[in-house]
Amino acid sequence: MIAVLANVLPLEMQKRIVNDAINLRKFDLLVLYCGIYLVAVIAASILKYLINILQTIIGQRTLADMREALYAHLLTMPLSFYRKTQPGLVVAAITTELATAGDFVGMAIAVPVANLLMLLAFAGYLLWLNPLLAAVTLSIYPVVLLLVPVLQKRVNIYNRKRVDAGRKVSSKVGESAAGIHEIQANGAFFIENQKFKSLVGQLRKIRIIWNLYRFAVKTVNSLFTNFSRFLVFALGGWLAINGRLELGALVAFLSAQ
Repeated sequence: MIAVLANVLPLEMQKRIVNDAINLRKFDLLVLYCGIYLVAVIAASILKYLINILQTIIGQRTLADMREALYAHLLTMPLSFYRKTQPGLVVAAITTELATAGDFVGMAIAVPVANLLMLLAFAGYLLWLNPLLAAVTLSIYPVVLLLVPVLQKRVNIYNRKRVDAGRKVSSKVGESAAGIHEIQANGAFFIENQKFKSLVGQLRKIRIIWNLYRFAVKTVNSLFTNFSRFLVFALGGWLAINGRLELGALVAFLSAQ
């Protein structure tokens, strides 16, 4: 809650700097409000850093626990498992693939809660400034909440395919390295190259589609963010011209976006 307050306070200070200090030409208020603004910004940065540290500690502890559990599980696997599975895949699963899951666990709780509280605080502040402008600019978020998860679902699907295809490529490389004597003795270079080329081609296609969906999510977010700013400029400018919105409030709206 302190972090949320530290992020909302600068919006109010921007409004007061423009309306009270600059507009009324009061230097003492300018110094006061700028000081409060600076303290709030520094506090928000420090709190964000502390939250990141907490996320890192939680994530790394979880990652260590998962690695220990997976290693203990691998020791109990039957020999038939190791005959079918390349050692490189086992190593990658413990050292590389679990790292992403560990980082996610660290963010899974703190980030959504902080972002939700921030959104509610900003929405409440903007509604207090001007209910009409706030309602119009916030009206685009339900559309984002409906559209982005659909795209993100496709990202997740192709991310799983990307991981599986990457494992197949790694497995093929390990298999070829282990059986290099047989490949050279039988002159099976062309056959092995074709197999590897097919696997690499599948991975390339999956990665292209995966990135297309990832970029689509970013594009949609950016588009709606800019459209929200457009609404603030258009409607907020009209309200300001007609004396229904203070210039400082307009600046706060733009910062909140």
